[in-house]
Amino acid sequence: MQYKFKKPFKYGNENIETVELKEEFNAGDMIRIANAKGDGDKTGAMLVAATGWPLPKVACIPIADALAIAGVVTTFFGLSETDGPEM
Repeated sequence: MQYKFKKPFKYGNENIETVELKEEFNAGDMIRIANAKGDGDKTGAMLVAATGWPLPKVACIPIADALAIAGVVTTFFGLSETDGPEM
């Protein structure tokens, strides 16, 4: 599924307007997210799993877009509000 950012952002020399989100996750994704400590680490792990990007690149995603993408991933994993990121 392609996600279009509300406002393009830069990462290095790259101007980013969209990202292709994974539509299927595996047990490895689930383990990395479950093993993350704290809401920030869990959100980061979910965004890395969804985008396939490294954490430094994920950290540049504007907050509104990061929350929207995390919401999509939370739905895939069936996480409750207490298990996933605060939104």
